Amino acid sequence: MKKYVIFIIIAALYAGLLYKYLHSAPKRDYSDFRVYYAAAERFISREDIYAESNSSITPFKYSPAFAMLVSWLSFFSKKTAGVIFFSINFTALILVFILSGKLIVRNKISTKQKIFLYTLPAIYTIRFITYILYTGQVNIIMLALLLCGFYFLDKQKDLAAASCIGLSILFKYAPFILLPFFVFRKKFKPAALILLFIALYCLMPAAYLGIKTNALYLKNWIPSIISTSLDSNSFYDFKNQSLYSMILRFFTVNLPYPPLTYVKTYITSLSFNQGMALSVIIASLIYAFIILPGRKHEFCKPAEYSLLLICMALFNPNAWLATFVFCIFAYMFLCYYLLRVHFKDKLTIALMFLCFIFMVGGSEFLVGDKLQNLLFQLSFITFGALTLLFMLLRLKFKKVATIA
Repeated sequence: MKKYVIFIIIAALYAGLLYKYLHSAPKRDYSDFRVYYAAAERFISREDIYAESNSSITPFKYSPAFAMLVSWLSFFSKKTAGVIFFSINFTALILVFILSGKLIVRNKISTKQKIFLYTLPAIYTIRFITYILYTGQVNIIMLALLLCGFYFLDKQKDLAAASCIGLSILFKYAPFILLPFFVFRKKFKPAALILLFIALYCLMPAAYLGIKTNALYLKNWIPSIISTSLDSNSFYDFKNQSLYSMILRFFTVNLPYPPLTYVKTYITSLSFNQGMALSVIIASLIYAFIILPGRKHEFCKPAEYSLLLICMALFNPNAWLATFVFCIFAYMFLCYYLLRVHFKDKLTIALMFLCFIFMVGGSEFLVGDKLQNLLFQLSFITFGALTLLFMLLRLKFKKVATIA
């Protein structure tokens, strides 16, 4: 009976979200999805997928392998392809919650506890989830692939794990941050297999394109990322919630922002290069604490997975709203931790509330567009992610006594 109720709830959610998508997506010309759709059409025609032939479309900056994976969508109309991609994203979201539960929950919990465990993370990340679903971004699919990789790693199935993690890197490069972690922890086999799968995925499009055209695609891929993602304008964009952008906004002279959102935030006048150097140093120190082994308790491994996933957002040069969907796993893990300690960790509860204010309280739905943009510029989401990092690092290194 419970399974039928869950199925009905999920079906109702899908229907409601799809209805809104069909109402709003065509008005925005399908947002980010149109980039994938245009690249899919070019891939099938063997045209340059990185060409900027249409100024209304953001330049394609994903791998040739990603273009190949979405190429079949070009056989449908843009509207039909958009619905298909929306459905894939929604299915991936369900998989994310299922896999997160399998990776985190080690003890039997009641139905009420399960509702808490799955509902609260959904509420905390609904802003990012809906943004991805309505714009057609790929971060939910990436997260599902990464969690599949973690699941297979736990099962000691390195080949399957590497195939999933390698594919997620071919979507966007942020998961590459896992490789130094694996090397430092002497997990050389998974690291080597990930690199092997990346190479294989890069060669796969040649089966359709031919070696020469695929080589041209690969040659243009990295420059396309640099020109569209690593420029100073991207780092200074007030919607960019990366650690680097936060440091630049607070420690360097800001570039002009639109009048409605402009506010003087810098407290020193470092140059762009000095600000970037400072942010890289801080990011390196944070990553060093993540790499260090923590205390041996049941929460150590999921805490490390949570930390790595958050870093994929914080350390991403283009940390737009979509990237913070990676926090789903961390929120679910912290909810499970609170259940295991019977909510006796008051500091974690207080910081969870603070995270809600930072990451959910500033959404356009609650505060309007103007105030949301101001909170973007004040790096509210960045502060929320850093709060999550602090909670997880504290938990990783503290002595934890659970209550049966």
